[in-house]
Amino acid sequence: MATYQKYNWLELFEAFEQSKLSQTAFCKQRNINPKYFNVKLKQRQQVIDNPSSAFTRLQVVSSEHSSHVTNQVVIEHGQCKIHCPDSMA
Repeated sequence: MATYQKYNWLELFEAFEQSKLSQTAFCKQRNINPKYFNVKLKQRQQVIDNPSSAFTRLQVVSSEHSSHVTNQVVIEHGQCKIHCPDSMA
């Protein structure tokens, strides 16, 4: 039975790019399933090509009311904005 291993994918992708090896050779050298590596590499490329599909904008807003400062987190996605008081952050 194969064992599950956690990988630092960003570190592996950087090592792969620097190695100048083929995906197959790189994976064989590191004992990684080449099909799985290819899937992860494609997922990474999709995020790079279309970053809005994976992340949304997050902003911390400070405002001063009389003698105290309050913070709130504002999450924006498209035309939607969610305001969360600092007690939720």
